[in-house]
Amino acid sequence: MKFEVKVVIMSIIFSIVCMFVFTYASSFTQKTIYAYQVGIYKEASNKDAKLAELKESGIEGYCYKKDGQYYVLSMISEDQKKVEKHAVDMKGIMKTYVVSSDTTVKTLLDNLSKGVIHD
Repeated sequence: MKFEVKVVIMSIIFSIVCMFVFTYASSFTQKTIYAYQVGIYKEASNKDAKLAELKESGIEGYCYKKDGQYYVLSMISEDQKKVEKHAVDMKGIMKTYVVSSDTTVKTLLDNLSKGVIHD
């Protein structure tokens, strides 16, 4: 086989490997988190009332504060179907966040409150 043909074949293989690495390698270090938002409140008392209502229903509830408003979430999960099933019983909206694979719920809430993750 001629040298030029070998160079072309190696270039094609290298290009395919690079495409794979740049396209899919970053997805191995990321995960998607689904959150179900059930309210935005200016008053802390309203946020507390909603969290108490969720607790009475057996739902843990989460909250973060951003730009002077309290955002109340009824569920945070990596399981989209679980959040969609939860949405049948709740009035709200589902949010999706693509984050690094080591992100915890606390880190997500901290980042949301700082505006690091745009919602």
